[in-house]
Amino acid sequence: MDLRLGGKITFDDGEGTTYERTITELEKPYVFGFREVDDLVNLSLQEEDKGCRKIFTHTFNDDSWAVNTAAGWHRCLDVLVQIINGEPIQWHDNSTEFGEIYSEAFNMEG
Repeated sequence: MDLRLGGKITFDDGEGTTYERTITELEKPYVFGFREVDDLVNLSLQEEDKGCRKIFTHTFNDDSWAVNTAAGWHRCLDVLVQIINGEPIQWHDNSTEFGEIYSEAFNMEG
């Protein structure tokens, strides 16, 4: 990762594909954002009484991908929790379950 505005970040999906994206927002250590093709992804931290709150936002124009995108990020954020807690990484086979949950939440057909 080239940690600067306009720098590049590369993601490996663990399934043989890597993605290179451009960093669009950076306010160390509280805000980090990058462009995902035409989408914007933003992670920010807000201090709270006994810690902080992580806010994750993915803004996009094509809502036909909303269910799959939400399910995929949910799985990624679950793994981030494992990493933060020093646990072994386990990718659970729950994308279908999350797809159903988000289809219902977004009132969309899966």
